[in-house]
Amino acid sequence: MSVLAVLLAAIGAADLIGRRIFSGFLVVIVGLLLVGAGWNTLWLAPLLAIAVFAWIVGARSESFAGISLLAVYTVVLIALSEQLSFDDLPIQGWYDDLDIPSLATVPFDRFALGLGVILFLTTAANVVVREVLTLTGPRVLEQEDDLQGGRVLGPLERWFVFGCAVTGNLAAIAIVVAAKGILRFPEISRDKPEGLRAEYVLVGSFVSWGLALAFVPLF
Repeated sequence: MSVLAVLLAAIGAADLIGRRIFSGFLVVIVGLLLVGAGWNTLWLAPLLAIAVFAWIVGARSESFAGISLLAVYTVVLIALSEQLSFDDLPIQGWYDDLDIPSLATVPFDRFALGLGVILFLTTAANVVVREVLTLTGPRVLEQEDDLQGGRVLGPLERWFVFGCAVTGNLAAIAIVVAAKGILRFPEISRDKPEGLRAEYVLVGSFVSWGLALAFVPLF
């Protein structure tokens, strides 16, 4: 899963820094050096850089190309996880020496994947949510101007849902869903007869939560 961690971290970092291809490519190189066996893993860099490039171009052009390629790469990397696993990681010694009790039983590849998922869920996941909302219709997406805070609340919700699901605290996820309904109720109650605000909140929330839960089986 280390290579998948690098890919997710690269895409997440590129989005955080303003969808700059150079930043994503740099994370790919550095990440492979850290989680791989050294320079001999750099043959993976062009393959991962293609996904980063497609993601950034697709996000700018509001196309599903980047999202589709990322989905394909993710499935392939999961299928090849055994063949792409590395031993004697250069960063393994540093990780093992960390004096953090809660990480003592967490393998480094799982920690790296968790970090990559968190970076992806920060802003890159907003691209996926926005693309799905675009498919529901331009009038639904226009509600973004009236319903403030979605871009800030979205990452916070996804982090919380992902963390709770990984730790098995499913009851807390139900609390998040209930709190989201209470928080948005005043705005939805002033909705027009078409129900566009409600559709925006429901579609956006379920896609956002779905992204957070999609990576949980990997842990």
